[in-house]
Amino acid sequence: MKQIRYYTQFLAILLAAFLLTACPNPEPEPTPQPENPSLQVSASTLDVSAEGGSQTVNLTSNYEWTAKASDSWIQVSPASGGKGSASLTIKADANNTGKARKGSVLLTCHSVSKVTITVNQAANLSQSLVIKHDNPSFAIPVISGSGVTGKVNWGDGAEENYSSSLNHTYSSSGSHTVTIKLNGGTSFDLKLTGVSEVDVTEF
Repeated sequence: MKQIRYYTQFLAILLAAFLLTACPNPEPEPTPQPENPSLQVSASTLDVSAEGGSQTVNLTSNYEWTAKASDSWIQVSPASGGKGSASLTIKADANNTGKARKGSVLLTCHSVSKVTITVNQAANLSQSLVIKHDNPSFAIPVISGSGVTGKVNWGDGAEENYSSSLNHTYSSSGSHTVTIKLNGGTSFDLKLTGVSEVDVTEF
């Protein structure tokens, strides 16, 4: 009986050894690798009128993100967000500086991925050159300066954007008042006939 018991124990040990060698320990599952930080926006440049206002930019991020404006005249909301899609509101104050200006909003995702949204804002038209004349057609004088922009009102209901080559023909004779309201002008060159008055009070 002892021999049978020893033989049985031997077989049990042999079977256990076989099972240990036949069924190795499973390898641990690999640790998931983090995604590369990514942030995408629907617009990288915004053009804002001199009066100011708000615009919306849509963004998508796979990590938490933050938004920071470069200047006090730009406000951005919300200032931060999480993974997924979001809408960003960028607001600009009215521009009363007399000059066009540029700012930006910096978006940072996971402190690595960065996107800049440029904000361009026109200037309020704060200077006016008023010319009274009785010509059947009239050519706008050349205005010198940096970044001259503005509007020309011909005095007969017509209006268009300023350029140094503008010329207008009137449908009726008589006296007309041309108002050139612009920004950026520093001087002008007048070579005019039929002019009764030039008002430079606001220029």
